[in-house]
Amino acid sequence: MKKKLILVVIALFFAALFMSNAAAQDAQDDPWAKARAEGVVFRALGNEPGWLIEVNQDESIKFINHYGEMEIKVPVNDIWVGPDGEDKIYYVENEVIPFQLIIIKKNYQDTMSGEVFPYQARVIFPEKSYTGGGKILVETENGENN
Repeated sequence: MKKKLILVVIALFFAALFMSNAAAQDAQDDPWAKARAEGVVFRALGNEPGWLIEVNQDESIKFINHYGEMEIKVPVNDIWVGPDGEDKIYYVENEVIPFQLIIIKKNYQDTMSGEVFPYQARVIFPEKSYTGGGKILVETENGENN
């Protein structure tokens, strides 16, 4: 009886260890979880050409375009927050690449994968704009991730 109990405890220990390692590996493989761990509060992406944008807790924005050929990281100059707190406009005003990031609480379906995101994101440069879908990566006031 004692041997069976010891074997059960050992089996439970190794099962818990395996599940913990599997969860850690999933977090490393998931770009959304990795971004969250790096302090990203909002992340969005789009297609043709592939792009992504991340808003960091330190109120900087990273925009990557053309599948990584162009990457910029800049501070946010100003933020407009809509009446319900869901919609936001981030303003980046500088001499090199001024742009805006508009986040709207509206479902967006990815044109290639079909995935539905809870937010629509528009990145607007003087000469070009991009539309895609995104998620909030931190808990909201009601305790939910979007």
